[in-house]
Amino acid sequence: MQQRWSFLHPYLGSLLLVFVVSIAWSIHAANISPADSAENTLRRSTHTSFSSAPSGQFLAGQLRDSSQSAVLTSSVYSNLFQLTGGLRPAPTSVIPPARAVREIPVFDISFYNQRGNLISGWLAVKSPQAPVIILTHGTPGNRVDMVQRAAFLFQHGYSVLLFDFQSYGRSQGVMSTLGMVESEDILAAISFVHAYPDTMRSKVGVLGLSMGATAAVLAAAESTDIDALVAESCPEDATRVPGDVPNDKVREADQQLVEETYGVDITRARPIDVVKRLAGHTAIFFVNGDNDAQTPLAGMYELYRAAGAPKQNWVVSGAGHAQSFSLATQEYISHVDSFFDTYIGL
Repeated sequence: MQQRWSFLHPYLGSLLLVFVVSIAWSIHAANISPADSAENTLRRSTHTSFSSAPSGQFLAGQLRDSSQSAVLTSSVYSNLFQLTGGLRPAPTSVIPPARAVREIPVFDISFYNQRGNLISGWLAVKSPQAPVIILTHGTPGNRVDMVQRAAFLFQHGYSVLLFDFQSYGRSQGVMSTLGMVESEDILAAISFVHAYPDTMRSKVGVLGLSMGATAAVLAAAESTDIDALVAESCPEDATRVPGDVPNDKVREADQQLVEETYGVDITRARPIDVVKRLAGHTAIFFVNGDNDAQTPLAGMYELYRAAGAPKQNWVVSGAGHAQSFSLATQEYISHVDSFFDTYIGL
């Protein structure tokens, strides 16, 4: 027994050291901040490799082709993460269970976008094959922001689909892309509508708010499946909206991080460049307040001039950004119902 103890004794110190280090690491891991966790999630999602290059600087040459793998230092990535907080907005409202929504009889649905993110939403079917209006929220936001608008459309006779864009609400995703990847979510929602038995032959309209309007215009430029589109508080260029992208330094950081994460260039989130492509297949109705500092009225007029027929616009006196419905509710309902009735009918 004494010989066995003598044999084990030299190893006890090493075993004790391993035990102490393990405990210390567990305590460290338990105290990682939410920001650190989010940053690590972003790193994993981009499949980015890290090197020992000098800290505190962007990559020479900035963006590169999405087929190439960029190399970022940990400090550069941290700088990007801090500058691009607007791409990860805090939740604005809690999403209740579908059964708790009193305004419309919604039920839970989900579908995948083309990137494999599971998108979560609600559907309310007014009657089989009735036209479907897809409602798309702004940033920050989620489907709850669109419930009141969905309610009057449902009462008027339309089926309605509300969902959270990728990375918002209950949907999967890493960060906002100011309308670029979100436009793919809209196309995925349309595919869901055309696959669901009660709506598979339904005409489709979209009511988009702010970023949701950007995404809707981009989606309609790629698809002929959107018959009518209400673009409320729609920017000319989503990367120039002061509340979302306050300056050029943030814009460049947003551009680089989204490129690394999704392989898309968010500086192409410019409805003004593509709205003309809706002519002949998607009727568009621009709604904007004359007191909107985020998407000014002058921008709406530029979009209207660039769009082809059929098109309409309505200016809401005194309304700021995304306030048209709350400030002129009955007029809003009348205008929007009439527009959808004209172009997708009941």
